[in-house]
Amino acid sequence: MKLVSSNEMQEIDSKTQKEYGFSSLVLMEQAGERATSFLLEKFGLKSRYLILAGCGNNGGDALVVARRLKLQGGSVCTYLVGNRNKLTPQTKTNLSIFEKLGGEVNELPLSDKQFQRHIMAADVIVDGLIGIGAKGDLQEPILGVAKAVNASLTKVVALDIPTGVDATSGQILEEAIKADYTLTFGLPKLGLYLYPGASYAGKVIVEQLSFPPQLLEDSNLRGQVTEIKDLAMLKRPLDSHKGTFGKGLLLAGSAGMCGAAALCGAAALRTGAGVVQAVVEKELFPILQQLVPEMILSEYKPDSEFDLSSCNCLMIGPGWGLSKENALALKKLLDQAAQKELPVVLDADALTLLAREKLAYQGKLILTPHPGEMSRLTEQNIEELLQDRIGCSLALAKKTSAAVILKGAHTVIALSDGTFYLNPTGNAGMATAGSGDVLTGIIGGVLMQGVPLSLAALTGVYLHGLAGDLAKDSLGSRSLLARDIIDFIPEALKKVYGD
Repeated sequence: MKLVSSNEMQEIDSKTQKEYGFSSLVLMEQAGERATSFLLEKFGLKSRYLILAGCGNNGGDALVVARRLKLQGGSVCTYLVGNRNKLTPQTKTNLSIFEKLGGEVNELPLSDKQFQRHIMAADVIVDGLIGIGAKGDLQEPILGVAKAVNASLTKVVALDIPTGVDATSGQILEEAIKADYTLTFGLPKLGLYLYPGASYAGKVIVEQLSFPPQLLEDSNLRGQVTEIKDLAMLKRPLDSHKGTFGKGLLLAGSAGMCGAAALCGAAALRTGAGVVQAVVEKELFPILQQLVPEMILSEYKPDSEFDLSSCNCLMIGPGWGLSKENALALKKLLDQAAQKELPVVLDADALTLLAREKLAYQGKLILTPHPGEMSRLTEQNIEELLQDRIGCSLALAKKTSAAVILKGAHTVIALSDGTFYLNPTGNAGMATAGSGDVLTGIIGGVLMQGVPLSLAALTGVYLHGLAGDLAKDSLGSRSLLARDIIDFIPEALKKVYGD
């Protein structure tokens, strides 16, 4: 599904009205109707609703909700938070309709005690204070209302976006309402998936209005949320053999870090790879043969040429070490892989060597940095980078012609054509040593099955997060280990592919 900035959604809204002839009041009515249906289905007609309406069109949506609940016999307490003289025409119209139908509208300032009583009496608060066009920090009286709502234990449903969350960046405008559910209209907004805004959105539900499909599917909208339909089809023909599903060469692990090679290799095999050959120091053979007996081992000789004749994927970096020999070997491997047009997944120490030695980016690359590694690759400080994770990832993808996977919540997958995805799967339990090694193995396992580079990046990240989510559901997030993610790869594959 496409993912949009505030400006992009406002442009879709404007074109819907100007080019297709839809009235803004029609769209507002639809938004209110969808929200009302959700509220009644989730909380029922007997719940007590506190409706908070601002002066903009988001407030108009809220007033439609208030009217529809009232007409169905619901218990509604409605507040207009702002100056009546500053209402948009559409919101003014819906306020007038509501009042003509006998709706009572409270206005601030009221005594703090009275407003607090209304909050405490409510079962559900509907946040229609400020929509996606918010600019600058919240001001009174909205600031005070947001603080009062957050201090309560009442369930909150936000319309389009929680008040105080920047719809494009996900940044917080001094204070933001923490919602349990966000009903967003047309397309999901970037700020609902970028932290810290994502932590205020609760469960995001996309409600469709009468926006023309041509506008919602416009190719100029470059952002997307990864969905199952976007993933590669990993087929298992009945007449297949191990060669059908490829062979990957793994350069990972070192003294004290051989677990990284084991995790990566095991993840690739669990994802369906035919053969994984780990090229490691001979002293690691006994450990790795015990940890992953299905993996082939060969001795690492950095001065020699690497035999890539039967490989269709390379995975380089987890726990590998930062020696000068490895730097020279990495350059050699990248040269060989580029000549043979083999895809290469680079992680961990390989990324650090790439940055430190200023090696040339060449060939079919997937880069999987965490923010620290991304900082070294881009020579940006981490604070700046985290303020614009998407922009930094796209810039590196364009510069290197690689698929760039910036790990974090939510992981960004940036492609060289300017397209980017935010991955919805994964959880805080996966913030543990070795999780990135598992990701490299899963992506490698997908590549070995003949999936194109960009699609493999998308698929691998989604499956990795899904396996982590399934592990969390079973084990909880606090004690999750990287190997638990591997254990749940089969269940993740069954959930996506059904067998």
